[in-house]
Amino acid sequence: MVSSYTANTGIEKPATGDQSGTWGDTTNLNFDIVDRTLNGVGAITLSGTSHTLATTDGTLSDGMFKVLVLGGSPTGTNTITITPNDADKLYFVRNGSGESAVFSQGTGSNATVPNGATKIIYADGAGSGAAVSDLFDAVSITGGTITGITDLAVADGGTGASTASAARTNLGLAIGSDVQAFDSQLADVAGLAVTDGNFIVGNGTNFVAESGSTARASMGVAIGTDVQAFDADTLKADTADELTAGFSAAIHDAGTKSSGTYTPDVDDGNFQQAVNGGAHTLGVPSKNCTMVILYKNNASAGTVTTSGYTVVDGDTITTTNGHEFFFYITRVNDGSSTFSLLTVKALQ
Repeated sequence: MVSSYTANTGIEKPATGDQSGTWGDTTNLNFDIVDRTLNGVGAITLSGTSHTLATTDGTLSDGMFKVLVLGGSPTGTNTITITPNDADKLYFVRNGSGESAVFSQGTGSNATVPNGATKIIYADGAGSGAAVSDLFDAVSITGGTITGITDLAVADGGTGASTASAARTNLGLAIGSDVQAFDSQLADVAGLAVTDGNFIVGNGTNFVAESGSTARASMGVAIGTDVQAFDADTLKADTADELTAGFSAAIHDAGTKSSGTYTPDVDDGNFQQAVNGGAHTLGVPSKNCTMVILYKNNASAGTVTTSGYTVVDGDTITTTNGHEFFFYITRVNDGSSTFSLLTVKALQ
């Protein structure tokens, strides 16, 4: 007759009347299997990315150990396949291999033991669809110090980090930009201290200000004279806005031009006046602008030539004493070239 074997640990069960005189060998082996199954600790050496953890009928094998200590040098996450797939298994696993270990038995769910972690896993032996579960996967931790676990991801309520600086980075908090870096001088700067929410000048020797207005008054800071009062209607150079009221502008006197080159400066204003007192050249402003210049001839007026303008049109510039002209100037640089227009309008 043929021996049979237990379903989960492969212990040999000789048939009635078999193995006469050799029962001792079979029984001793069975006791070794039972001992390994109850309390055996096995060192499992992993390599590559896969390993087979087998329980072989009637033979001492790694799959019979109760405790598995994973080691070796796997090249990445290592998948450990428990065979046969119809054997129920309960393992205590400690992973020191340097990589995560994934326990699988069939097409069902798998259990992962991260490097450095210790877990209890259960293989249900359901055949081709067998699944492996982490029996303490839903443990609730309410306090104390936890070691040997993977950093909890931000999406799971953690920071995904094991250091304070890495946690701030993962949470998008940069010291110095998102949050103010600690500065001990914020508490006591040149005699200014903060106590119970109040400002104290001279470290308590002068006054305690319990409101912003009292603090400003005591420090000689008046809104509207010492500092600018907030005004929502203030125009800003880098902010789009819409004027809802008219405005006037003063005219800048550029003086008499009698020689060389006169280059109008828009920083002096968009409305300017100049006197033609001798032959000279009119240049293009150095900044993008639209401006108007009132030109007047005196008795020494000379020929006004232009330099650098893309287009010059309009009336002729005369040298007659007392003649006046409006010079309309537009300059635009599109990033690659500068375009400028001078339009002359005689006022007589």
